[in-house]
Amino acid sequence: MGRIGRSFLLVQQSYRILMQDKELMVLPVISGATIIAVVGGVAFGFGIPLDGIGRHQSAALYLPMFVLYVVAYAVGIFFQAAIVAGATERMRGGDPTVRSALAAAGRRAGAILVWALVAATAGMVLRTIQERVGFIGRIVVAIIGAAWSVATFFVVPVLVLEDRSIPDSFNRSIAVFKKTWGETVVGGTSLGAAAVCAWVTLVAVVGLLAYVIGIAALVVFFAGAIFLMIFFSALQAVFVASLFRYATEGDAPGFDPDLFKHAFVPKAR
Repeated sequence: MGRIGRSFLLVQQSYRILMQDKELMVLPVISGATIIAVVGGVAFGFGIPLDGIGRHQSAALYLPMFVLYVVAYAVGIFFQAAIVAGATERMRGGDPTVRSALAAAGRRAGAILVWALVAATAGMVLRTIQERVGFIGRIVVAIIGAAWSVATFFVVPVLVLEDRSIPDSFNRSIAVFKKTWGETVVGGTSLGAAAVCAWVTLVAVVGLLAYVIGIAALVVFFAGAIFLMIFFSALQAVFVASLFRYATEGDAPGFDPDLFKHAFVPKAR
C-alpha cells in the first residue's frame, strides 16, 4: 500500500474512533464559544477592532493584543488537549466522556498555559513581522511559520499525556514528527482534501436550495458550516492522537495493526 493510500485509511479509521465517542465533538463547540466570548470581551474592553488585530496597531495596543492571543491560544489548546486525551482513553480500552477528557486536560492546565504563552508570542511576532516587511520578507516569514507548525505538531499530545517540561515537550514533538513525518504530512493533506470536498458539497447543496427556499438557504449554510468546523476540528485531534499513540507505544487499539505496522518503517541508518 502506498503512503498516500495508507494515510487516507488512517484518516478513515480516525473517523471510526471519533464516531465511537461523538460526545467529544461538544468540546470544539465549548472551545469556540469560550474564545468568542472571552476574546470579544477583552477586545471590547480595550477598544481593539477585531478586524484589524495585527495590522499596524499603535504601541499602546500591543499588550492587550498579546492578552487576546494568549487567551485564544490557551482556550484552543486546552480543548484540543481534552479531545486528544479522550481519543487516547478510547484507544487504551476506556470509555471517555466529556468530563474525563476535560479532567485530563485540567491536570495539565499549568503546562498548557505556559505553552499558550510561548505559542502566542511566536504567533504575534510572526504576524507583526509579516505585516511590516516586503514581499520577500513575507515569504521568509511564511517558511518560518511552516517550520514552527511542523516542529510543534505533537506538542499538545505530549503536554496532556506525558509529564514533561515545555522545552522537553518541544523536543519530544520534533522527535515524534521525524518518526511519522510521511503519514503526518500526507494525512494532514488528506484531512484538508476531505474538508475541501465537504465545503464544496455544502456550497453546492445550499446553491440548489436557494432556488427552492430562497434566502432561507442561508440557515442551512450556517448550520452546515458550524458542523463542519466542529467535526474536522475533532477529527484532526483524533488523528494526531492516533499517530502519537502508535509512534510512542507501538500500537493503536481500534486501528488496523497491519496499517500501522507498514506506516512506520524504521529508516535505514
